[in-house]
Amino acid sequence: MRGLLVKDMLFIRQSWPVFAYPLYLTLMCAIMTGASGKFYPALGPAIAATFCLLPLMVIADDHRTGYEKTLAFTPISKEKMIGARYLLNLIVSLAGCLMVSLILGIGAMIGSVPMSGLLTTAIMFMVTALVIPSASLPLIYFFKRANTVMGFSMMILCAITALAFIFRDKIDFSVGTAAVMFAATLVMMAVSYMISVRIFRKTEIC
Repeated sequence: MRGLLVKDMLFIRQSWPVFAYPLYLTLMCAIMTGASGKFYPALGPAIAATFCLLPLMVIADDHRTGYEKTLAFTPISKEKMIGARYLLNLIVSLAGCLMVSLILGIGAMIGSVPMSGLLTTAIMFMVTALVIPSASLPLIYFFKRANTVMGFSMMILCAITALAFIFRDKIDFSVGTAAVMFAATLVMMAVSYMISVRIFRKTEIC
């Protein structure tokens, strides 16, 4: 699994321009927070939607380069292959959440916004960043068409981003509600992993 994560991190390093848009969006949200003096919990899902594509891009790259066929001749189990993808998703989500929390936190301090709003936004970021890949990864392994699933995922993510900004004044979550949603998301991620493993075990990749 460690080798898989190293390979995936190298791919992420080569794809660093992907982070330009979420970073720009985060900065704009921080400016909005500092200027308005109000935190919008909907900003979490809006920003997270741009981070969700990264694990899906890794899967698509493995399909494109035939890397999965190479792994078939190595002593690594299919469970570890799937586990590396979910672990990568968790690592990227945590890293993105820390970056977003830092930048939005600066905007919150400038605008004298309560830190409870920052915590809620950070939790909602993690919820969105974990839900979308958890729903998409089993579909990728089932349909064996990563690009098609990615296309639909991108449409959904764009819709989430747009709706989050349009209804940012009407969407409001408490810290407790966000925490319950996060716990449910972790359960969903575990179920998604088990489904992906069952599908991938029956998949011939040679």
